[in-house]
Amino acid sequence: MAGRASAKQLIERCLTGDVRAFETLVRDHQSQVYAYACRMVGREAAEDVTQEVFLRVYRRLHTYRQEADFRTWLLRIAYNACIDHLRQWRRRREQLVSLDGGEAPMDAAALPAEGPQASDPHARAERREFAQVLQQALLQLTEKHRAVIVLHDMHGLSYEEVGKVLGCSLGTVKSRLFYARRALREQLRPYVAGAGDNEGGQPVAPPAS
Repeated sequence: MAGRASAKQLIERCLTGDVRAFETLVRDHQSQVYAYACRMVGREAAEDVTQEVFLRVYRRLHTYRQEADFRTWLLRIAYNACIDHLRQWRRRREQLVSLDGGEAPMDAAALPAEGPQASDPHARAERREFAQVLQQALLQLTEKHRAVIVLHDMHGLSYEEVGKVLGCSLGTVKSRLFYARRALREQLRPYVAGAGDNEGGQPVAPPAS
């Protein structure tokens, strides 16, 4: 039985016109991109952003360099798509505010569940509540801070990989991560016991199921 094709092998097949290879590429990476989009723009917009990401991927496959890490390349595209969406959203909000003087609230839906759910209904309810609180807190961060904490603490990218995705230096990544964690802890302080004791730099992430 043949082994599972790597992303680079699938891209090579895509460039020869193999549509099924691209479908496999999407299927293999769609959940990761969707989870990232949820945390950057909220669940309501995440599906549209995910579709936009893979449309951009399809159009840019010929620019992918085989020596580059595909996940980093993909998340760079996802990051740019999220930033474009947020800019468009801000413009729409400003237009709405100028028309009626009201506020157009940004979507702050819960993060998609990660991992198996706890069998205890009370534990599931607590996790859903914390996921909503975490999503609200993430959306209060600046886009740069939100991006670095999502990529490093929630998607497990190294400092170097985050730097490649965001197009910034290693020092900038570490600095942004420090301030992002501090800002997020302040947002979560009422909900997380001992939140003030984590100043040193441990990842801030949802509790395990």
